[in-house]
Amino acid sequence: MGLESPEKRCGKTTLLSVLAELVNRPVVAANISSPAFFRVIEETQPTLLIDEADTFLQGNDELRGILNSGYSRKTAFVVRVENRVERRSTIEDGGLPISEKPAPHPGPLPEEREILRQPHSGTSVVGTGGAAGRGSRLVRFSCWCPKIMAAIGRLPETLADRCIVIRMQRKTAKEERERVRHLETTTLRRQCARFVLDHADAIARARPEIPPSLNDRAADIWEPLLALADLAGGPWPEQARAAALTLTSGAEEQNPIASLLLDILLVFSGANVDRIFSRELVTGLNRLGERPWNEMNRGREITELWLSKRLRTYGLKPRNIRVAEVQAKGYARGDFDEVFRRYIPKTEIETWLAEVKERLLIPSGQPAVVEPPATGSGVAAGEVRETSGDGHGPEVGERPIHEAEERRAA
Repeated sequence: MGLESPEKRCGKTTLLSVLAELVNRPVVAANISSPAFFRVIEETQPTLLIDEADTFLQGNDELRGILNSGYSRKTAFVVRVENRVERRSTIEDGGLPISEKPAPHPGPLPEEREILRQPHSGTSVVGTGGAAGRGSRLVRFSCWCPKIMAAIGRLPETLADRCIVIRMQRKTAKEERERVRHLETTTLRRQCARFVLDHADAIARARPEIPPSLNDRAADIWEPLLALADLAGGPWPEQARAAALTLTSGAEEQNPIASLLLDILLVFSGANVDRIFSRELVTGLNRLGERPWNEMNRGREITELWLSKRLRTYGLKPRNIRVAEVQAKGYARGDFDEVFRRYIPKTEIETWLAEVKERLLIPSGQPAVVEPPATGSGVAAGEVRETSGDGHGPEVGERPIHEAEERRAA
């Protein structure tokens, strides 16, 4: 889980304090190094609550890489050279710890202790056969555990993509909130532990229905929560899925590359061409004003070189094209088709459609009548269609949207 806020005093630390009273084996840290990160997971198997993440994640590529890998249990391992002499479990043994992990103060509740006896894929020694060894050796550490990170500003993009991101705001003078002073959570913790014990088999077998518009990673993140919501019944299944859609779409909206690709599509659409020179594409993009991708160039106008570097990641390179009697470097509309389908999320299309429709309202409140161009059997150059519902990409849909609509609205 990621907690973001634009400024200080938005309640991130308060929320972490409340969660520390509710989660299983909490370990709270305002700063953590890479070795300490996987060591604390090995020794305590905690729920890790990290505050002030913005102060030490910036420029710390090693820790960010470990945090990213910790998203999936099967890949959440780091390998280090170990000099300590002690008996450990082997990979052949399944990576299970030989000795029971010490419980942190104040210790789990009785109901929680029963849950904690389940196996954990922790530290393992590579190639020692489990015998006591001396000198250096390669040791594999698990970095998989529940994590909650709080930061001012934005979490790194790759990390936020692996989180349920909750954006917090500072309350106004008129908004009243109960102050957390003497929070007593023992009863709630017991109820949560009892619920897990009573429904352990059902939770393990659960295969909840996933909203089709969630991407694969978001589906993985939300699946256990949707399973619990289904078991709880009542309004929870519907509320959980609504929360998944809302929070996931909100996180996707901050992707500057998605907005850049959509704007490239709109430039092709506005020009109604299937080929365009690089200089004309750059000019069209710069005319769009403030867009999310402007931040990638610090608000300055982009250049042909800047654009080519961003598109190269997707296998798109400028090539020599001829328009009338002029030849220069440029792009073909068809080269973008797969990229548009795969990397423009549904939320970007919906946001743009909403803006266009809002500007198309005439003063009387009645929508203006738009005559889109004829399309034939497919998506012609210069058209954007509503998505087919799979969550990504401009597809053949029910109604074509043309750049002329936006010009007519203006």
